[in-house]
Amino acid sequence: MGRKALALTLLWVLLAAACSEPVADDGSTAADSTESNGGGDAQADTVVERYAGEDWFLGTVPDAPTAADPSAEPIRIGMINQEDTPLGSFPEIRRAAEAGVEFVNRELGGVDGHPLELHTCITSFNPEQSAGCAQELESAGVVALVGGIDVTSNGSIPVLEQNGIAQVGGIPANLIEQQSDTTFFFSGGVTGALAAFLARTAAEGGDSAVLAYGEFESFNAAVNDYAVPVAKLLGVDVETVSFQLTATDFLPVLTRAAASKPDAIIVAAAGAVCAPIMQTYQELGIEAQLYLVGACADDEIIRASGDSYKKVVFNSEGPPAGQGAVEAGVFNAVNELYANGEAGGAGTVGLRSFMNLYSVLRELGAGGISRQAILDSMRAAKSRPGFWGHPYTCDGKQVEGLPSLCAPQQSLIEVRAPGDIVTLNEDWYDTVDLFARALDGGT
Repeated sequence: MGRKALALTLLWVLLAAACSEPVADDGSTAADSTESNGGGDAQADTVVERYAGEDWFLGTVPDAPTAADPSAEPIRIGMINQEDTPLGSFPEIRRAAEAGVEFVNRELGGVDGHPLELHTCITSFNPEQSAGCAQELESAGVVALVGGIDVTSNGSIPVLEQNGIAQVGGIPANLIEQQSDTTFFFSGGVTGALAAFLARTAAEGGDSAVLAYGEFESFNAAVNDYAVPVAKLLGVDVETVSFQLTATDFLPVLTRAAASKPDAIIVAAAGAVCAPIMQTYQELGIEAQLYLVGACADDEIIRASGDSYKKVVFNSEGPPAGQGAVEAGVFNAVNELYANGEAGGAGTVGLRSFMNLYSVLRELGAGGISRQAILDSMRAAKSRPGFWGHPYTCDGKQVEGLPSLCAPQQSLIEVRAPGDIVTLNEDWYDTVDLFARALDGGT
């Protein structure tokens, strides 16, 4: 693989990581894994039967499953997802969305009896291919897209915008998505993660932090345009350390970061470098709190890191402690019963995105669904309950300069052991408020 390709690969991993969540052995994420079952009947044959009568984002789980009418006109939705490439392949997001469609059609009656039909187009890190996917889905008559991962969305987003097609959820991979008025993310991306890390640093009495990040435009913006003002607001002195996206040896980075003896070291990196970062941190005997994005808490990475993960704090966009147990259980049950292959990890984003789109379709009703109606509904969303996440508001004003971020609020977690996750916060880290005050000069 060439140097440019390697840099792009690491770039993508970093972007995706901020929105991926670790999944405990029982399917929970960002909640104490002992609470994730939500009281469900694990022996029941359907998701609805396991959680009948429980409160969730749609009100109350029905008492019994109801299938959609297979003879009714289907409601077509789409997904563009990056797969089949060494530059980042994420089939688990597609599988989770597909499992969600099966769940809705078999157990929730579709939309007024009409089944949902998911059309997926695979892109392999190519802007022309992404544009072709968007054109293909437009021609197929999809009413909206479930967000997947489209790193080369600079090809697809203009097509979606021109045709008034909403993309609901997914993982923001670049600035064009975060600045579009037809995309709606239930995520804070790297920007939200950094703000939450700084908020905890201040709450723990810390007054200094080092932010280490890869040299790329969007990371530079996340650190310097958003994290640095938040740090100033919170009274945290911050030093920034940039490194090449191709970096694999983090000894120089961590040595430099630790030199000023900060209270916290925040590293925007994920994937294959997570375990080496944690191990190097431990070997150097660094006393500062280490913060890494949630994808670094993946079970395989935790096992590969030895015991060096035990002092690390990770971010998540799942609910605070004691919240969301039923929906965590629903996620696990949907994947168990309907997923065609592994659908954990980034699959959390896939199912959350689909279920939030389904909520809008259900509210509009089969006769009221159109591309414009979906856009209007998303843009009007104000503190709307979301599946297994923070209520979302999509007025384009949650984070100045990043209008597509509808729910950038965060949780923070620790890993006690592989598969044993505990949430540190009882309330959300309100990154919307942090950014608003920080970007307004700290008022």
